[in-house]
Amino acid sequence: MAEESPIGAKMMYHNLKPKLLSPKHGFLTTYILQERLKGEDSPFHPFIDILPKTFENFPIFFTEEEREYLKGSPFLDQVLEKIEDVKADYDLICATVPEYSQFTLTEFSEIRMMVSSRIFGMNIDGKKTDGFVPMADMLNHKRPKQTSWTYSDEKDGFVIEALKDIARNEQVYDSYGKKCNSRFFLNYGFIVENNDGNEVPLKIHYPEFDDKKDMKKEMINDYSDFKKFRVSDNFNEGSMHEFMSWLRFVEYDENITLLIDYQSRAASQTPVNDSDSEDGYNDPNRGFKAKDLPPLSVRNEKKVLLRMKLEATKVQAGYPATLEEDLERLETDKDLTFNTRNAILMRSGEKKILKHIIETADIMYKYLDYDLTEMRKSMKEDKLKEDQKNSVSYTHLTLPTICSV
Repeated sequence: MAEESPIGAKMMYHNLKPKLLSPKHGFLTTYILQERLKGEDSPFHPFIDILPKTFENFPIFFTEEEREYLKGSPFLDQVLEKIEDVKADYDLICATVPEYSQFTLTEFSEIRMMVSSRIFGMNIDGKKTDGFVPMADMLNHKRPKQTSWTYSDEKDGFVIEALKDIARNEQVYDSYGKKCNSRFFLNYGFIVENNDGNEVPLKIHYPEFDDKKDMKKEMINDYSDFKKFRVSDNFNEGSMHEFMSWLRFVEYDENITLLIDYQSRAASQTPVNDSDSEDGYNDPNRGFKAKDLPPLSVRNEKKVLLRMKLEATKVQAGYPATLEEDLERLETDKDLTFNTRNAILMRSGEKKILKHIIETADIMYKYLDYDLTEMRKSMKEDKLKEDQKNSVSYTHLTLPTICSV
């Protein structure tokens, strides 16, 4: 429908779909803008008329004063990047389809964020698509989920099914899934307090003076100098396993044959599924991505913990206020607006994760230190006992006497 609209058809003619950073959002935004111009003549006017009129709660529309509350937070970089991405799509459409400039960048940005916060992914007649579902898009988020939804070809409509009894006059909720507050805040304009899905982005480079760096890059067939991770306070998460594995890999400076051995075993055990490469089967790097390395040595693991603490501490030092100050302000400052309160909740959530990572690194480092010391002490005691067992102990000694009688 969006692709077949007057402007959408021109966008398709100029092959903009693969060129846009967010094609599905760009086309649906374009469709809503065109239908809104029709006013009451649009069959979708009742739906468009009840859409939000202001979007100040979305961080990309924050004032400079409000952005100050995000100072030091990695989330601020995401906000600025989103602003650039939205503008890039708008500029591309305007340059290709000149009449698009009848819509301002502000209009495009507002409807663009409305689209990303309200559409549903559906499968209709075997075709995967995205679209609006009036009324269903008004359900608020709550976990664990109490409803599920799908598009039914048989019923020719969108079906929401309750997973438990919902009393009359109670609010009906939908679950947007387990997401970091950075995603909720950026794309939906709200924050979930005490969110167990929070994460903090960290960028991990190879050590500056790593003489094995080039060999390591060749091992994993990846020649970038760093990798980005989204770390959490749950070390059982798969993302944290990958994070710790990467740290073990980049910090390893001992016998390189150990890594070669892991690479060799991964290559022999991993099935090949590379339809784009004729020689994929002979790729010596297949299967080894430095994602599943266990602890390699006590020394390496201690380096990993120190590096983990260092990276978390660097991010933590960029905030103008401490976690304790944030929590106190949330408790006592009655002048916080909806936006500024959410900004503090956002950054305090990040700080809680960083604090947990730093404290965990300290505890584990001390444990490894204690364990190694105790092991050495035990080894010394065992050796002393063994030496004593193999030697003669004299408590009374009678010497032979040489006499002349």
